[in-house]
Amino acid sequence: MLEGIKFVGLDEVKRLLDGLSQEEKEALLTEQMKKLSAESKARVLGLAESGLTVITGSFVSLNSDVSINIQNASGFDAETVFKALVEFRRSEKESK
Repeated sequence: MLEGIKFVGLDEVKRLLDGLSQEEKEALLTEQMKKLSAESKARVLGLAESGLTVITGSFVSLNSDVSINIQNASGFDAETVFKALVEFRRSEKESK
């Protein structure tokens, strides 16, 4: 009944992804991230426990303590900004 049907496991998917170029990985991940819920995105980015909210736009006020103004800048690294904010939140919680 299942003749000719091949099953692909997680290891095969990982090998396939490892074989992609950096640009192909970025395009695929961007596409897949758009499909995730806000909660899933926060977990994937490591923000689930941070108390931060991800909002798109040129000016983002995360709360009364943190605001980010991002303009068109070459070399902007969003991951570094988010990691710094997560670390800030962790240190704030630990100091209380």
